Amino acid sequence: MVQFVLAQPSMAPILARMWKSLLEEESPPLVEAGKSGEASCAETVRRMLEDPQRCAGFVAVDAGEVVGFILGYTYKRPYGEPSDVGQILHWYVEPSHRGAGIGEGLYDRLWNWFSSRNVGIVEVMACDGPVREKAWTSRGFVPALRVYATRMGPPKEKTGKIQEKKP
Repeated sequence: MVQFVLAQPSMAPILARMWKSLLEEESPPLVEAGKSGEASCAETVRRMLEDPQRCAGFVAVDAGEVVGFILGYTYKRPYGEPSDVGQILHWYVEPSHRGAGIGEGLYDRLWNWFSSRNVGIVEVMACDGPVREKAWTSRGFVPALRVYATRMGPPKEKTGKIQEKKP
């Protein structure tokens, strides 16, 4: 029987391993875990979970093994209303445990946590495509922004000279 528990900072390495699996399954364009990605993720998740007023994670445990997690946080928008915002950062269930309602159980727990924090709006960044769009719109989400990304090249050399445009 699957149990849902509040994620603890000590669970960060397990959640980082699952984050890496999530990234390998559906990496956003131009993003990869990199050599230190999993360790960096574990450190970031640990710090986040150490701030339970702003961040919460929930894990699904089956027979003593973590088989899924969801991670979210809250922040105050510096402009516009509603100003109390929740954001879903990561949501993952091991492939062998999908289709059994574990993802929904995780989602419901995070949603209730957001509600207890009087969040007025919940945001999520998701890969573009019909499957993800259907999944999120069926939960009441609407596309609000499109994120554009590009890789940075090496810094451009500055000559110290101002070049004028010729007409």
